[in-house]
Amino acid sequence: MAEDKIHIDNAVEQEVPYGDEDNNKHRNILDLAARAHYEHIDYTEEESKAVLRKIDWRLMPMLIWIYGLQYADKQSLTFASLMGIREDIHLNLQSQEYSWAGSIFYAGYLGAQIPATYLMKRLPIGKFISVNIICWSIILACHALVHNYTGILICRFLLGFFEATITPAFVLIISMWYRRTEQAGRMALFLAANGLATIIVSPVAYGLSGLVSPAIASWKVLYILFGLLTFFTGAFYFYALPDSQISVGWLSEREKAIAVDRIKENAQGIGNYVWQWYQVREAFQDPRTYLYFSFSMFMNIPNGGIGTFGSLIINSFGYSKRISLLFNLPLGAIDMFCKLIIMNLSDRFRDRTGFGMLAMCLPFVGGLIMLLAPQTNKGVLLFGYSLIGAAGTGWGLLMTSLSVNTVGYTKKATAGAVQIIAYGIGNWIGPQTFQAKTAPHYRTGKMILAIFYGLAIVNLFALRIVNMIANKRRDKKAREDPASMVQPEDAAARDLTDKEQPAFRYML
Repeated sequence: MAEDKIHIDNAVEQEVPYGDEDNNKHRNILDLAARAHYEHIDYTEEESKAVLRKIDWRLMPMLIWIYGLQYADKQSLTFASLMGIREDIHLNLQSQEYSWAGSIFYAGYLGAQIPATYLMKRLPIGKFISVNIICWSIILACHALVHNYTGILICRFLLGFFEATITPAFVLIISMWYRRTEQAGRMALFLAANGLATIIVSPVAYGLSGLVSPAIASWKVLYILFGLLTFFTGAFYFYALPDSQISVGWLSEREKAIAVDRIKENAQGIGNYVWQWYQVREAFQDPRTYLYFSFSMFMNIPNGGIGTFGSLIINSFGYSKRISLLFNLPLGAIDMFCKLIIMNLSDRFRDRTGFGMLAMCLPFVGGLIMLLAPQTNKGVLLFGYSLIGAAGTGWGLLMTSLSVNTVGYTKKATAGAVQIIAYGIGNWIGPQTFQAKTAPHYRTGKMILAIFYGLAIVNLFALRIVNMIANKRRDKKAREDPASMVQPEDAAARDLTDKEQPAFRYML
């Protein structure tokens, strides 16, 4: 055991290129992981469950709150579109100016991915997230000062830039705190906050839009309100959001050791801050990385269109502007309940792609309904639109598949960044599929929506086949040559990838 500990310490001294304080912090993290692995800490199942409950009650509410809030901040434009922002800032409604106001958010999102991926690896993740929250809260409030097309483009770009860190950071946090079989259920909780945010913001926007001759335009009040709420959240999280199990004050030393030992079956570390370039190469040699990319593209092209034009689409069914703001509620409810139910079933049956395909069938059918149903049948059209809320469940299961099947901190961060880049590209393209010349029914956009949801189902099936083949190949090699398939005992402490761990099996 002593030799293993010395090996880890030496690796840190050789590889960490920054100051003694950070070096000691990194060594302490690996040290605790090593002690948890090598000393076989004895604890009861009741103790493990107690630590899990404490993590759930302390960590998950913070993730849920800010994920819902960032979604509300991001989607503020679709609500503002029916509250007068397009007319007040003099957008040309016969052009694609409003579409570009939606798309430009994801240009900022894309621009942030490389620096965000690198900085998440190098900086304490809790502090990094908090600073970004504060930055985007200021940008969000500044939307109330916009008075022309250029201003909205600048604000939306910067908002996307600073919000870009949240999803990849949360995927990393979940993988650092929870076992593989626990991750989808926990990820479902914070992803379901998107639906909850829609349920809450819809009546808020409905109420604000009913103000008579307000001193400040209702859409400006919306931006100021959410900007202030987000700012105070970021300031609180700077002190409250933990960087790792080691840094929290609400776990005792024994509980910290148990928290680390619980996740050793993940075969990955809890906070290795050393950037390892060979893992970047391995990520780009793994076919799963490209399937994560293509699924995210297929799913998020429709998502970008709905995110920008959702309220306008409901309005096109024949509902009034105010009622259209309120009728985002059913989509939010389906979004929330599908994530909570289907993603938890995915954990129970240890199957990501099967339940992902099931989830993606709902928005595919919803797209067909909007495309084929009579335009005079408002209720049926609204039902089809609401089914699109289930699409986020498919994406959530894709992210959990990436989280549990991509091992190695740098490899996971790289694959996550690739997937998020596709998310940004898809959402950037999405608003452009809804052309002003096809208003108010946007038939071309609805057709593209249905086609890409169908392709997303095919993509998940392909990912399932890749994982099945890899597992069968490893099982066969284990039978034929058991000695070559021995699992390294220090795999987690050394931050080995899934490819480097013979005993690792991919979750379907």
